[in-house]
Amino acid sequence: MEIIIYGKEGCTQCDKARMLCQIGSLAFDYRIVGADISVPALQAKVGQPVRSLPQIFIRRGEGDTYVGGYEALRTHLRQPVA
Repeated sequence: MEIIIYGKEGCTQCDKARMLCQIGSLAFDYRIVGADISVPALQAKVGQPVRSLPQIFIRRGEGDTYVGGYEALRTHLRQPVA
C-alpha cells in the first residue's frame, strides 16, 4: 500500500497528511499541484472539481482508490484492515 498525496507548499492540511504518514511509517508519495500535476489533470483523476487540498489516493497493486482530504485519510486509516 502506498499513499499518494497531492498538495502544495504552505498547506497546513497537506503537512498534516504527510506527518500522519510519517508517524505511522506509511509509504507515501507527495506530489505538488502545479509542478508535478496540473489542476485540470488532478480534477480528471479525482472525477470532480478540486476545491481544496490535499487530495489523497491509496495505491494497492495496479489501481488507485480515491480517499479525499486529510480528515478522510485519518478516518480511513482508523478502519480495521479486512
